[in-house]
Amino acid sequence: MREKLKYFIVFLILFFPISISHAWDCKTHAYIAKKAGIRIPEAACMPDIIRDENYDLLAPFHYHDASPDTVVTPEYIDKFGIKEAFLLVDGKNFRISVPHPAGVLYWKIVQIYEKMKSLDRTKPDNVLAYEYYLVSIAHYIGDLSQPLHNFPYGDSPASDGKMYEKEGYFNREYHIKFDEAFSHYLNTSADIHIKIDNAIKQIKLSSKEDLKKEISEIANSAIKIANKCYNENRLPNEEELIKQISWSISLLRAVIISTN
Repeated sequence: MREKLKYFIVFLILFFPISISHAWDCKTHAYIAKKAGIRIPEAACMPDIIRDENYDLLAPFHYHDASPDTVVTPEYIDKFGIKEAFLLVDGKNFRISVPHPAGVLYWKIVQIYEKMKSLDRTKPDNVLAYEYYLVSIAHYIGDLSQPLHNFPYGDSPASDGKMYEKEGYFNREYHIKFDEAFSHYLNTSADIHIKIDNAIKQIKLSSKEDLKKEISEIANSAIKIANKCYNENRLPNEEELIKQISWSISLLRAVIISTN
């Protein structure tokens, strides 16, 4: 059975190529979660740990390889989700959710939000489920503001099916430095917390359509910054990082209010 599963994973890699990328570092994810009011902010790092248990299938939840000229809209978000595949092993059918090869970060945030909204939290098991979804969505909303999580990566096809060799190379070479960029300012900028607080927005969510609009705005800002950094061959500056991080905090706070 393990051999058959191994060959199936090889099949997925060959026909559904994925990016190998990370996210904001754990310190940054925890910072976003803490600012949004999550009780154990470090738990927002867990999706990265879980991802590594089945990287090929779970990594696409963390990014969307938008082409450099992409304009994200709610309608665009709906185009990139998962498809169900069935694997027959020893006479048994196993259903597997296969993400779009360009990544399904935007879809994943909406999916978790809908689960959180639907929970009847008078049931004890659902209280625990809510906490799990909360730290998960905190992580993905954090990923959303990282510019290179919305940009072509390596030699993987972008969302339009085309390869962007130069942009992809830039992403691969700079990705970890982008992940750690905000942590640098946390260690060196005395007034970074004040700047973040001043940049936090008041966002109101009433539906998944509202959420899609907010996701679109943050993604488009991330794409714009990624293009600018690529064209200037640099890391994001403090102003750009404050804008993105504070936006993730703002959206996460709105999700918490909307689902309580």
